[in-house]
Amino acid sequence: MNIYNFIAYDTDKNLGRAYNNCINLLNDDDWFVFLDHDAMFIRKDWWLYLKTIIENNSEYDLFTCSTNRIGCPWQLVAGIDRENHDIRYHKHIAKELSERDLEVVDVTSASVKLSGVVMVSNKKAWIKVGGAKDGFLGVDNDLHDRYRKNNMKVGFIPSLYVYHWYRGDGDTSHLNTSKRV
Repeated sequence: MNIYNFIAYDTDKNLGRAYNNCINLLNDDDWFVFLDHDAMFIRKDWWLYLKTIIENNSEYDLFTCSTNRIGCPWQLVAGIDRENHDIRYHKHIAKELSERDLEVVDVTSASVKLSGVVMVSNKKAWIKVGGAKDGFLGVDNDLHDRYRKNNMKVGFIPSLYVYHWYRGDGDTSHLNTSKRV
């Protein structure tokens, strides 16, 4: 099994198109990880852990994991300091979580759809749901919905953790493109 890791980028901020372009590089049986540009796995063996999860949970077609900062409440690790950006702190969180069982929680029908800080799937499933829609916002939620509508299972891996900067400095002024030089 091959698992490829992508941080998708598109100069026109069309994340859906960037995702689809990455998928076009893969063979039919390949798996992939889409990781946000401001996120990182903390476990040094994350890829082996993820491979084990995929192999032991073949009924799932799309996975995500836990994190420190995101819009989806069930992906957040409870009780941690979300304002702490010391990577040693997050290494400790990741270690504690990794000592849990290799469980996967079925979130296919969750009322709040996954946030795409990490999305793991395979090319065949991606093609079956029609790939990602064009655009930037809501691509992850739309994918969750389309996997569900195609009777495919979405799994959450609570013991796999990524550190996510996600507006860590509180400054969102860069989002106003009219002020760019």
